[in-house]
Amino acid sequence: MALTELKRQESVANVLKRLREKADLTTRQAAGIIGVTHTTISQYENGKREFSSLRIEQLVKAYGYTMDQFEKILGHKSVISYKDDCHTLIDRLDDDQLAAVRSILSQLLRQPQTQTVAARASEEDQAVVMTA
Repeated sequence: MALTELKRQESVANVLKRLREKADLTTRQAAGIIGVTHTTISQYENGKREFSSLRIEQLVKAYGYTMDQFEKILGHKSVISYKDDCHTLIDRLDDDQLAAVRSILSQLLRQPQTQTVAARASEEDQAVVMTA
């Protein structure tokens, strides 16, 4: 197997393991969903077994993601619309997580206004110095 293919398999394995853990599933649970043994899932995640495209897609879906999202996570596909991507991610959040995101967004939206006020004050100060 070529080095680049080996690296790709390792990357896929690492991402699939992270997604499984994020979905809060054990290897046994993931295996049950797609109809393989937990040993097979473990071998996939540890790079001891190659992934078929079908199995990758089954696992990605079992973990609650689309193949498009999976490709973005792998870095093989760029985000075309950040707004659409954010909407997709927001749909997966619970109320506590949404409250945290809202708080962060509120802070981000206030910053440009603060910077604008500071910039205006600086410009006014410069105008006063120039006229004096």
